[in-house]
Amino acid sequence: MSVMFWVWLGIIVVTAIVEIFTMELVSIWFTIGAIIPFILSGTTTLALEWQILIFVAVSAILMLSLRGVTKKFLLKNAKEKTNLDLLVGKKVRMLERTDFETMGSVKINDVVWSAVGEHNETIEKDEIVEVVKISGNKVIVKKIEDKRDNRKETGELVETEEKKKSKKEEK
Repeated sequence: MSVMFWVWLGIIVVTAIVEIFTMELVSIWFTIGAIIPFILSGTTTLALEWQILIFVAVSAILMLSLRGVTKKFLLKNAKEKTNLDLLVGKKVRMLERTDFETMGSVKINDVVWSAVGEHNETIEKDEIVEVVKISGNKVIVKKIEDKRDNRKETGELVETEEKKKSKKEEK
C-alpha cells in the first residue's frame, strides 16, 4: 500500500470527526470526496496530482449541489417556534404598573414574568397588553388600544353595557 492510501484514510477520519463535532455540513463533503482517491490509491498507481484533482472535484461538486438540500432537510424543524416564541403576540393583563423607572409584571400561563413597556412607556395595573418580544428574563409589552375586544382574547368575560344596566335596575 502506498503512503497516499494512509494519507487519504487520515483525511477521511479527521474530516469525519470534525463533522461529528460541528454538525454544520462543512467537512462531510471532504470526507466523501476523499473516499474515491482512498480507493484509487489502494488499487491503482494513479498519480498524486490526479488523486488530488479527483478529491477537489468530487468535494466541490458535492458541496455545491447538495449542501443546500441537505441543510434544508436536516434543519427543517429549526424554523419552528420555541415555547418562548409562542408567547410573542399573546395578550395579558398587567399585574403591576410599569414605567421607565420600575419594572411591572404579567402572568402568562401561570408564570409571573417581569414586564417593561416597549418604549419605557407607563402602563398601569390591570391594563391589557400584548407581548412584543422576550429579552432575557423579562417580556417587552405594548398597550392595547381597544381594551373591550382584547379582554375577550385573554379569556376574560366581558359584560355588555345592557347587562350592566339591567343589573343596576334590578338592585
